[in-house]
Amino acid sequence: MLQLERNKMIMADPRLIYADPRDLDTLRNALKDNDPEGKLCPILMDQIYIQKKAIELLPEIISEHTRGKKILMVSDMTPYFRGKDSLKEQIYYLLSQNFDVLWLTLDNHDHVLHAVDEESTRIQEVIRTHQADCVLGIGGGTITDLCKDASHAVDDSIPLIIVQTALSVNAFSDGISIMLKNGVKCSLPTRYPSVLVIDLDVIEQAPMERNLAGYGDVLATWTAPVDWYLSYKLGMNNTYNDPSCDILRTQNSELLEQSARLAAKDQETFELLAKVLTLSGLAMGIAGESSPSSGTEHIITHLLDMAADKQHRDVAFHGAQVSIGTIFTAIAWDILLNEFDPTSVDLEKCFPTEEKMKSMVYESFEWIKKETADECWKGYQKKLENWKSNKENFKKFLRNWDIIKTEIQNVVVPPQHLCEQMRAAGAPTHYSQMTPSIDEKTARWALRNCHLYRNRFTLSDLLFYIGWWNDDFIERLIQRASELDAGL
Repeated sequence: MLQLERNKMIMADPRLIYADPRDLDTLRNALKDNDPEGKLCPILMDQIYIQKKAIELLPEIISEHTRGKKILMVSDMTPYFRGKDSLKEQIYYLLSQNFDVLWLTLDNHDHVLHAVDEESTRIQEVIRTHQADCVLGIGGGTITDLCKDASHAVDDSIPLIIVQTALSVNAFSDGISIMLKNGVKCSLPTRYPSVLVIDLDVIEQAPMERNLAGYGDVLATWTAPVDWYLSYKLGMNNTYNDPSCDILRTQNSELLEQSARLAAKDQETFELLAKVLTLSGLAMGIAGESSPSSGTEHIITHLLDMAADKQHRDVAFHGAQVSIGTIFTAIAWDILLNEFDPTSVDLEKCFPTEEKMKSMVYESFEWIKKETADECWKGYQKKLENWKSNKENFKKFLRNWDIIKTEIQNVVVPPQHLCEQMRAAGAPTHYSQMTPSIDEKTARWALRNCHLYRNRFTLSDLLFYIGWWNDDFIERLIQRASELDAGL
């Protein structure tokens, strides 16, 4: 049963709801005690550091993980600072005193580095030729995903140390890499970092829009787990578990209520954001998939990225896009919870033919490229087959809607409160406010077609199958968001 409430946890283990990612042993013990069926995946990390002057611990950290001296340091071309000096140069000179350091800089093609196989292969080749004893990644989510993927492909036993340069995404602390394949973002199981280093001195100097992107990324905690639970209740997944959600909600609620302090660059709030963002990544690792932190709001964002790549445009920060997707998703949940009448459902119309859906998928994505449409259909076809095989579960869902509705109502944050706190944090609430901005046509396309994107079942799928998710409904979402001074 869904254990979550917005302001408290019901029957949840305090070691989970107040989990500190710096104390992995206590978290592991709590997860073991709350996993009688053995569904949870192990946290394959050694240590997480969230503190000031954490960079100075790097020589000791590396020495604890390898007796070798050959270090491959991987970064992109983005400048990062600690004090007045370059962070990457500081780390290079610090490590060069005791290690043989090879520094690999990945080019940001068109100003954007993508997590693609070509970049991962490049890192793999250098790991092998340099015979690296340790890989050190410095940067954001893309560098982290590439280092996880590359070191996993070569040898999982090679220590991987990640230095996080901003509180931008939750990708640092999980065992998943988001890789771009045929224009489609895919969540691939790779590996955890051995150690994650978050130096709060570096975080405080990071551009505020990057840290606000991380704040935006964890706002998905108010919608993604509910999508996951919905999918579970409909028989579309058997992976849902409470502990992966328990470790997020209470501390994320505290963060949401401290949004104004984040805008003021309060040090304790930065530390809280670092903890919540890291726990969000761990939740995905524990679940073995990204569902605890990624639902409809993330799929909308993936489509925006696909369109930007096709149009040769820079993309806005991932978390900033996610936060606005979260507003739309929260509005959609609000409409469903207040207006859905299960007795009005025409059951036979809820199971469209494969021919109809294949046509819709290709019409929606072939303009990007045929391979993208092929990849989307491959995932959607599996989802459609799964949906049709769960007709009896859907009937049960309709019969039990009043119970399920009550459970979900206790979890979803009202969209108005979400928008108020985002403004208090100084985060954008409109796609047009982001850098670069997203035009209305692209945003409408992403909203309208997000349910066709992949195998994962979310709220947008249910709304489509019951006949709601159409052009008129998208216009209604946009209008509701506009009334909250948000959206397009």
